[in-house]
Amino acid sequence: MAFMLMAGAGLAASSGKAKAPPKLTPDELREVNKLLGEYRAARGDLQAKEEICKKVLAVGPGAVPLMSAAIERELRPLLKRYSGKFQAQAAQYVKKRVANIDLGEVAQLRSTVLGIQKRGEGFTKEAIVRDGDPAMRKLEQICIIDRKMVLEQSEPLGTDRERLIGLGKLWERCQAQLPKPPAQEGEEPPKPPNFEEYLAGEESLAAALAAPMDPQTRGILAVNARLAEKLDPEEARAMLACNLTRNLLGLSALLIDFKLCDAARDHSHDMETLHFFAHESPVPGKKTPWDRAKNFGTTASAENIFMGCHDGREANQGWFHSPGHHANMLGKHVRIGMGRSGLYYTEEFGK
Repeated sequence: MAFMLMAGAGLAASSGKAKAPPKLTPDELREVNKLLGEYRAARGDLQAKEEICKKVLAVGPGAVPLMSAAIERELRPLLKRYSGKFQAQAAQYVKKRVANIDLGEVAQLRSTVLGIQKRGEGFTKEAIVRDGDPAMRKLEQICIIDRKMVLEQSEPLGTDRERLIGLGKLWERCQAQLPKPPAQEGEEPPKPPNFEEYLAGEESLAAALAAPMDPQTRGILAVNARLAEKLDPEEARAMLACNLTRNLLGLSALLIDFKLCDAARDHSHDMETLHFFAHESPVPGKKTPWDRAKNFGTTASAENIFMGCHDGREANQGWFHSPGHHANMLGKHVRIGMGRSGLYYTEEFGK
């Protein structure tokens, strides 16, 4: 099966309502375009690319987004190929391990995690961390090949990884020079994007895609991979992470619903531009998740919101440790939608 992670592989640049960089003069734009042509011609020569990147950034703040976009255009197909190789390598090890999996132990671990939300007042973040996290780690050890093991066993992957890290460092340099959105009162500034951490997340998702799963789940993920090509990369990445968590717990995968994505994205945009963070919107006609889903011609059964990260996978991890969001993620839904605006994420579920 073709690698599905790259439906969700993307580079979430610093975003939000930051002040736009100054426009380039015609002469500056010609100079930048000339340098970007040289950048493309340099192909695999990372040292030459570094020098060209320095020259572009030296033109001024207005050149930074153009340089960043050029690096991203190069990184995306390289990430896709790398991730495909990574999943294929992980799948070889999984085949050897499947016969030795203790299904009774897997069932017990799943029951431990899924039973936390049935504890009434005992359904807390502390309970998820204390009881759920160890069970999830054990499930991962049983069903998912550790990404570091995959890397240790494949020299070609290591070579490809080094090239990606080199380009990622150039991308980080651009991100550091992009204008930052003003922090809202009481908000902590988001961590700066870290490409190596992002790549490690991609590898973890690739390894999870190689884990055992029933044919129905694999089929839904294949459909989602095609649908996700039309979505923001971090939206797709967060939905993939959610489905892989559900697979580890023996739950069915959720099918991407574009209308739910539209409703979710609209709510994230409203939260970002109107400076609120809540399920109840102050916008007329959009008060509840059900209103917002109806506006886009669909229905919703639950909603999660998150604020303050560049990485869709990180948003999914945050929801897992929040009781209400945790229950939504693992609920009896059929459809899923994700919408990002800046650092705001909304996740919608449907039955």
